[in-house]
Amino acid sequence: MNPRALRRVHLYLGTLFAPILLLFILSGAWQVYRFNDAKKDGSFTPPRIVSRLSSLHKNQTLGKETPVKTPLKAFAFLACVALVSTTLFGVAMAYRFTASPVTVTLCLLAGILVPAVLLYFSP
Repeated sequence: MNPRALRRVHLYLGTLFAPILLLFILSGAWQVYRFNDAKKDGSFTPPRIVSRLSSLHKNQTLGKETPVKTPLKAFAFLACVALVSTTLFGVAMAYRFTASPVTVTLCLLAGILVPAVLLYFSP
């Protein structure tokens, strides 16, 4: 794929799916620390917006989990495919348009090694 086409596809996929990806990133971030879960002793109840957006993240509905395949589930799956695609396009562009491919490679390796080391040393 030529550089201009690569950038254009990256631009369109990125802008089409950016809103839902940002929603999933935000709602996933508070789920890491379980801010979306109420405490059993009643000492904490998450705000309604947090609960609703967490349900949207986990179930692709604003309410209870549904096993039904909905158009939103299909769009969320396409967003995942687009995220993988645009990430790979971004890596390809990083190599194609940099003066230092060694720096790009080192950054990619750090992006693999840092989480691996943190996971290894986590309790």
